[in-house]
Amino acid sequence: MKARSALVALLVALALPAAHAVHPQREQARVLVAQQRYAEALELLRPLAGQYPDDSDLLIEIARVEGFADHNARAADLYESVLARAPQRRDDVIDSLAWQSLWAGRHARAIELFRARMHDALSPQQGADVRRGLIDALRARFYAQVERGDSAEALATADQLDAIRPPDADALAERARLLARMDRNRESAASYARAIERAPERRREWLAPYAWQTLWSGDAHAARTLFAEAHAAGVELPESWRGLAQSCAALDRHPCAVEAWQRLLQARPDDRAARLGLARALLWSDRTEDARIEYEALVARDPQDRDARIGLAQAQNFGGRHRAAVQTFDSLGTLSDEGERVAKARALYWAGYADQAMPLLEPLEDPNARWLRDWRIRREVQNYASAGLDASEDADRLFIVTPWALAGWRLSPDRNVEVGLRLPHISGRPVVGNEPRRSIDGRELSVSYGLRLGDVRSRYGSAWTSFTVGARDYDGWSSGLWRARARYLPTDRWRVDAEAGNGIIDTVTALRNQVDYRDMSLGAEFRPVPEWSLAAGVARLDFDDGNTRNRLTWRADRAIWRLPKVLLGIEGQTFDNSRPWNEFRENRGYYNPDRYIEGRIFAALYGEKGPWTGYAKAGIGRYHEKDGWGSTASGRNYLLEGWIAYDLGPGWQLRAAAGMSDSEAGSPGGGSGYWRRFGSFSVNAWW
Repeated sequence: MKARSALVALLVALALPAAHAVHPQREQARVLVAQQRYAEALELLRPLAGQYPDDSDLLIEIARVEGFADHNARAADLYESVLARAPQRRDDVIDSLAWQSLWAGRHARAIELFRARMHDALSPQQGADVRRGLIDALRARFYAQVERGDSAEALATADQLDAIRPPDADALAERARLLARMDRNRESAASYARAIERAPERRREWLAPYAWQTLWSGDAHAARTLFAEAHAAGVELPESWRGLAQSCAALDRHPCAVEAWQRLLQARPDDRAARLGLARALLWSDRTEDARIEYEALVARDPQDRDARIGLAQAQNFGGRHRAAVQTFDSLGTLSDEGERVAKARALYWAGYADQAMPLLEPLEDPNARWLRDWRIRREVQNYASAGLDASEDADRLFIVTPWALAGWRLSPDRNVEVGLRLPHISGRPVVGNEPRRSIDGRELSVSYGLRLGDVRSRYGSAWTSFTVGARDYDGWSSGLWRARARYLPTDRWRVDAEAGNGIIDTVTALRNQVDYRDMSLGAEFRPVPEWSLAAGVARLDFDDGNTRNRLTWRADRAIWRLPKVLLGIEGQTFDNSRPWNEFRENRGYYNPDRYIEGRIFAALYGEKGPWTGYAKAGIGRYHEKDGWGSTASGRNYLLEGWIAYDLGPGWQLRAAAGMSDSEAGSPGGGSGYWRRFGSFSVNAWW
């Protein structure tokens, strides 16, 4: 097109009448131009321009030859000179000046000239040529601005282009790319959508960037659909897997993200960003052990990768390895980011060191983090008080109602003292004889001292101990009470509990017979992986009548869901008595078979939502007992219990609990028919 325009312009130039006799060099130059020997022709013509600066015909002729030689800037300068010296020649040079300015990269001048030309009286063909020139000039300026990175100016130019002609699919795609560079993702995605609508046959070409811009605009649901289409069609694999993974993560569909990251890593096993994404998706899929393994591998490859080390600490903490998480956070040095400080504080809190967590939580901007601090962690370092009412009833028509109250003071981060009062009222019939119902009122006053031993960073673990002393009185029968407890965590996976003390049996007959006992117990819990918990315990009770009870308990459960936490498990116990009651030994008012064993399967649920917290457990199993006469009984047993708490504020909480157990009451299949129901309500305060 450019060559044809030049040839036409040459013929026009040769036809122009000369204002004076043609210079010999000019004649020679015309011959050379006809032979397309432009460089030689210009060597003859350029000196003439200096000799005849006011000869507009000569300057126009030289400008056209400069244009033929693609010396667009020289041609434009000569046309500008003609326009300045001979304004009356405007119509002769304005079109050529506009085109040469465009080809010389003088886009602003070309646009100005083409716009001015559009206001002239033009033939349809001339109007079409001028319009095409303006469009080409605007396009050239647009691409130049894009290349320079002047995105805002380029967008303004694109708007001018769209005002002249409806944008085609390519123009819409160009606009989408420009908007993407400006992080105007929503508009970019919309522009890609319009481009695909205009040219559906090019959907495959623009599908991947359309999906990315949709994702970055916040529409993860639509992005996931687009990325799924892309990878199904084989578009931009394996990167479309990355987009699908990020879309799934944004939708909290973390198992979907895990699968997508794994597919990407099959193609790019050394893609560290994808490996980090996989570890993160595993963590939020509640596969904390798998996440920990991935993060440990990432840290081993690059110990300076802070994101990987933070991820490792989070995986350790949510996987129950709170002490290990604290040490990993320690290795990061000073934590200035609020999210990192909250994460470390949570690890310290779950490890039992709320006092060390609190300094990390000042100040806080995030409302969820403030809630964790003020409604949970702070309570563990404050003084506290509780008051409530417990009530129970069983198949023997034994009613027990117990008002109670306690208050505790934090003497230091690792020491506390607690005072408690219980006032049980017990009503029931004696288990032997035909005596009428009787009621017994009791009082129990106790003082406890608690001490935390060890440090969260110690290789020897930590222990929480308490010792309680006090006095009981039940209708004139007075006795002392004492109890010692210890909970020891040698590592994150193990917990050991030990307890010793004395107690009474709260039935009317047992209290009349002044039955008491001494007990000691030892138990352990092991978590081989975060989902599994295995526990067992042994206990010995020595009653005042010489009877000794040995008891064994066990439990195994697996968490099948994290939020809310759902457990499935089995549990049971067995015990025997050395002196079961029979025809030779009186029934002193407490359950005393020769041997008893029970086992059950159970499901438990724990959840927390805003100010509400709740727990529920249901179980079903079988029991078998043998009494002192040698008779046996067996059957099914049932268990249902739970509690719910509501936080009135950072320093106040209401709590209610209820439950029941039943051993085939009323079942024709047999069984002891024993059942028990209980309920409680309390108000708890912290200050």
